[in-house]
Amino acid sequence: MTTPTGGTAARRAAREAVAKTSPKGKSASKSASVSPRRRELDPDVLAALEEEREFLLRSLEDLEREYAAGDVDDSDFEELKDDYTARAAAVIRAIEDRAEAVKSLRPQRNWQRTALGLFLVGVMAVGASWAVFRNAGTRAPGQGLTGDIRQDSSNLILQAQGLTGQAQASLQAGDSAKAIKQFESAVQSYDKALEISPENVEAMTYRGWVLHTIALSSEPSVAAELDRQARQYLDEAIAIDPLYSDARVFRAILERNAGEFVAAKADLDAIDMNAIPMYMIQMVNGVKEDVAAGRRD
Repeated sequence: MTTPTGGTAARRAAREAVAKTSPKGKSASKSASVSPRRRELDPDVLAALEEEREFLLRSLEDLEREYAAGDVDDSDFEELKDDYTARAAAVIRAIEDRAEAVKSLRPQRNWQRTALGLFLVGVMAVGASWAVFRNAGTRAPGQGLTGDIRQDSSNLILQAQGLTGQAQASLQAGDSAKAIKQFESAVQSYDKALEISPENVEAMTYRGWVLHTIALSSEPSVAAELDRQARQYLDEAIAIDPLYSDARVFRAILERNAGEFVAAKADLDAIDMNAIPMYMIQMVNGVKEDVAAGRRD
């Protein structure tokens, strides 16, 4: 039997091939001799997860191009797009879980500004994927392609998350120039999401946070302008959805940094701690302590 080389048939074949060699399968092969924690931290498992993440992100982009060119019909486009989005979110979650497991094994230490910047970048990337995971697959059965603009926005947010993750890796490797370019590409993806869905609070929030992350590595005058723009996006997100905790957290950080402790406390008090993921709780508590003590970053 001839293996298809293009179009939807090829895409289905590639999807089945990846499923057969997925990280889950690789880790399962070691189950007889390796403990669960060791499997969780196995670098081969991480490499496989990252490879599958890149495959799925590329596949989403290719699928959009094929659909625009008329090479994929509506039914296949809907099925494959939903499948890739849900699987990418699951893979990203697995990568995040591994990162949390690694962090839990590290000794506690005092963070300086650069380390804090990297930590916040990590929180930003995790938060974006959490938003995508929460919104993925929201289209009801039988709903048309144009009936759910959030789904298209979610794919773009997912792409932006991948770029922020790559930027974080570049920062850790000491390549700040490459990281800046990747952050800028993430901003462009958020812009596209906002073109589709102008009131998407996730895209507004994380676009603003990317600008602040770039500001951490910029000259003071440039950093001040980037933070001003970041505040505008966070302000708009909160105006649309006052209960969106991610935006409240990030704005409180900027307010703390600027010495606006009353405003920061108001945002922190408005956060529903049950509405944020566990990995953000420690950061929020740290900001609360700074605000109570009148400490800037």
